[in-house]
Formats: sequence, structure tokens, C-alpha cells
Amino acid sequence: MSATVSFAPPQKAKALERTLEKLRTKVIAGDLMPGEQIRQQEMAEELGISRVPLREALNVLADQGLLIHRPNSGYFVAKRAQSELAQISRMLELLENELIASIDWPDDEHIARMATLNASMRVVATTEDWTPMIRLNREFHHLMFGLSPLRLIFEEVMRLWPLADTFISSKMASQDARLRTVDEHDRIIESLRRRDHAHCLAVMETHRASTAAGLGPTVPPPA
Repeated sequence: MSATVSFAPPQKAKALERTLEKLRTKVIAGDLMPGEQIRQQEMAEELGISRVPLREALNVLADQGLLIHRPNSGYFVAKRAQSELAQISRMLELLENELIASIDWPDDEHIARMATLNASMRVVATTEDWTPMIRLNREFHHLMFGLSPLRLIFEEVMRLWPLADTFISSKMASQDARLRTVDEHDRIIESLRRRDHAHCLAVMETHRASTAAGLGPTVPPPA
């Protein structure tokens, strides 16, 4: 998470997080298209906020790579090519595998939090507005990856995930894919209960392959 969010006063941090999520949802849902400029006055009025917190949120999303800031021009939705997806996917695969191989096994409370998130995803998966599933999906995986003591790798994975959100949303546009994702999460939770690193890696590889299916070319692993 951006330091802008982490060190803000509690109320300001909550307001900023809500603004960030609304802007992310607009990008993911296609309300803001790649290359489109953010009209700050119009957006502030639409979200019911002033331009100061809006600019703060825009800066965070620019830092995360979802937006591009052009001095003297404004903020634009980033354009991501399929080749970039391939690179992001490959980096996440390598880094996530390091985290999974090193996780400390969760207690029952941690497992219950993951199960609750996944139950919420199952409900949202069949609704007309399924976009909250992107946030829930991100939180689910961060709970799992956060079990690793490798904090620098974890922080890098957190930095990369927002770059993948728009691609993941392409898969989740299908209700069948959303429900399949939830089923795969159930298997991830069960693998954590088994306390078997090799099994966790195998389950995650299957889940990752399912997400990548139909999203274009991938970077092949080295021979």
C-alpha cells in the first residue's frame, strides 16, 4: 500500500481508500478507457469530493501504474499491451512462488478470514455489479502471501498486483470464470490447512493458469 495511505490520519486514510477503490472500479469496469484523460472537476463532482483528495488519489494510482501523469496535461488511464501482461504475469509467478514456498502456516483465525473473504466473493460473483470481486480477490491473495516472512518480496508483489487488475477483470467478466475462481480459492484454503508447501505451489499454479487462460501470450519460463 502506498505510504500516502499508510501515514494519513485514520479518517483521511479511509476517505482516500474509498476514492481509490471507486477510481479503480471505473477503470476495471471500462467506464474509464485506456488513454482517456481524467477530467478532475467532473470526476470530483461525480464522486462528491473536493479536488484536493481526488488529486491525492490520482497520485497514488499514478505511482501504482494504473494512471499516467503528464505534467501540464493531467492524468490519463494507462495503456497496457499484451506483452506487458506477459511480463507482469511472469514477475508475479516468480515472486509469488517464493512467498508460497516460505509461508508460515496460518492459524484457524487467519484461515477463517480467508474463508470469509471467499464467501463474499461467491455472493458477488452472481450479482450484476461484480466489480467488488476484484478488490476481494486482491485481499484474499494478500492474506495468503502475507504469511511469508519475505517482506521485500511481499511488498513488490503488492506493488505489481494493481497493474494486473485490469487484466484479471477481463477474465472475471464471465460469471462462470468468477465462480471457478471462488472454487479454486477453496482449494487454496484447503492446501493451507494441509501445511504442504509443494501442494500449495501446485494448487496455485493451477489457479494462475486458469487466470491466464484467454488473456493473451505469456512469457515462457527459461529452458
